[in-house]
Amino acid sequence: MSKITKFKGWQMVYTAMMMEFSVVGFVFYCFPLMFSHLERDLGATQSQLSGALSLFFIFSVVASIFLGRILDKYSVKKIMTIGGLIFGFGLLSVSFIENSLSLLLIYATFFAIGGPALGNLSVTKLVANWFETNAGMALGIAAIGISFSGVVLPILVDPLIDLIGWRNVYLVFGFIVFLVLLPVVRFFVIDTPEEIGQQKDDLEIQPEASKNTDLMEIADFFKSKIFWIISLTFAFQFFAMGGVLLHLPLHSEKVGFIETFSFVGFPVKQYVFAYSLAAFGGVLGKVLFGYLIDKLTANKPVMLMMLMQSIGIFGLTISNSYGLFTIFCFIFGMGFGGAMVLMSACFLKAFGSVNLGSVRGFSGLIVVPLQPVGIFIVGRAFDMNIYIEAFLMMGIVSLIAFAIGSRIVIR
Repeated sequence: MSKITKFKGWQMVYTAMMMEFSVVGFVFYCFPLMFSHLERDLGATQSQLSGALSLFFIFSVVASIFLGRILDKYSVKKIMTIGGLIFGFGLLSVSFIENSLSLLLIYATFFAIGGPALGNLSVTKLVANWFETNAGMALGIAAIGISFSGVVLPILVDPLIDLIGWRNVYLVFGFIVFLVLLPVVRFFVIDTPEEIGQQKDDLEIQPEASKNTDLMEIADFFKSKIFWIISLTFAFQFFAMGGVLLHLPLHSEKVGFIETFSFVGFPVKQYVFAYSLAAFGGVLGKVLFGYLIDKLTANKPVMLMMLMQSIGIFGLTISNSYGLFTIFCFIFGMGFGGAMVLMSACFLKAFGSVNLGSVRGFSGLIVVPLQPVGIFIVGRAFDMNIYIEAFLMMGIVSLIAFAIGSRIVIR
């Protein structure tokens, strides 16, 4: 087959960015904006709402184990299509729920299966299929969608909730999946460069092959020391990040940052702006750490990321002015922004693209269960009015991740 002149790898990156923007934005970043409305209309408690995300993370582990193995054997495009259908139906279903139990079930099923299949797990595999030498940067740019959704969506969705109601907002999200995302997958996703006569990174001569070019057995992952080091590093990172990030708007309200001001013509609440600023820091963090992981030994960018996350969390507990508060939100965001990029890049360096879906899926058994624990702990701390102590705990856990991450010595 003759080679198509224009390299299609960056098309995959921008498609991945769109999927990350939508999946994470709809399920995670917009969810805290709904809390007060869901408490009022469904009679849900803070712990129950935090529990919805906890169930999402727990059940997405199970789904990701199977999805990861399937992605290493079959078409990424087909998995994304099926995932989009499931995810879209889940969003539409939320608009009709009448109690918190229904919300919990949707997060544990439709979102836990459809989210990884349409979003991060699939698109990480897709980008890794197209890049090797520049994989870190490509993964970083793709993951910008995660943080960019946190910058844009809260500012747009918060007034939209007041205008049309939270139920109609979820209907809008569902229609976006069916009318925009699924057509993009259908017409723009190409599984591998070889399908159209191209090569990874658009290179005629490929670099030295990755360490692993054969599909590994399941037991081999768990026997690998580097698998455990990477997994534990990011397990503690996500434990701390999830607990703080999900409750950042509530923390902002608790310390009195609730005024509304005009930002480029939009009325924006202080706590929404702070939340978005953390996400904007994440945008820059993804580019920065994506670049660094291609240039340095893996432990160096990982340690820098964990240190920034720790400083941000500790700073949020002592900020006594809105200006200082926003600075630490930004630092916190830059730190956690590099997490998904660095985790995927570390696994890619250690196990090769052929095993990336599987190793990401199996690492979820270690990484993901701790995140809902962190979310639950901070949620309960808010109910008990001792959340500052819980934030400090999350900062200490980030330093533990820093120490473990110093052992990720791969190039």
